[in-house]
Amino acid sequence: MEDLFTLIEKGGVVMYPLLILSILSWILIIERLFNLRTSSFLPKNLKDIKLLLQKGDIEGVHKLTSLGSDPFTTALHTTLDEYLKGVKRKPYLISTMETQLSAVVPQVEKNLMLLSAIASIAPLLGLFGTITGLIKVFSAYSSVQTEEAIKLLSSGISEALTAAATGLIVAIPALFAYWLFRAMGNSIISKIEKEAREIISMLE
Repeated sequence: MEDLFTLIEKGGVVMYPLLILSILSWILIIERLFNLRTSSFLPKNLKDIKLLLQKGDIEGVHKLTSLGSDPFTTALHTTLDEYLKGVKRKPYLISTMETQLSAVVPQVEKNLMLLSAIASIAPLLGLFGTITGLIKVFSAYSSVQTEEAIKLLSSGISEALTAAATGLIVAIPALFAYWLFRAMGNSIISKIEKEAREIISMLE
């Protein structure tokens, strides 16, 4: 803890917002690691749904999906409503299913924009800290007393380097996590769409 306070003191005032951004980014990363999974967006009884469809029990699937609350189950239930009303055209049913599943996208992309913002802001704060540190360096040259000049020079260089390094330390994991979760999210959406099309193709 002492080392942390020493580091903050060396980096200057920008270290406080950088520390807040770092904590926030790791909270978001941990949240996404726990919640951004395919199993979180597909119903647990998907195999049962497919088994009933293979048997041609559309009514049974309709009743089963009425009990679910996840976006996929809700979308399937709405699509089956149309099917049981007599709408049999597959392109229309697929379109209905995909329209309903569009509600999944914001859940998949949750907090990603915030991670992207942190990755963008942190280096800028580090750059700001670098500039304030360099100002101290140049102030050292205008100092008449040699001891004070050396002290200002040392402090300014330390602040500039510490702030720049901290900005990158905060930004790099946030940016890496953003692209990782982006790729995972695209994979999940593709999987959901694939399952939706497969289920619609099973309707007679």
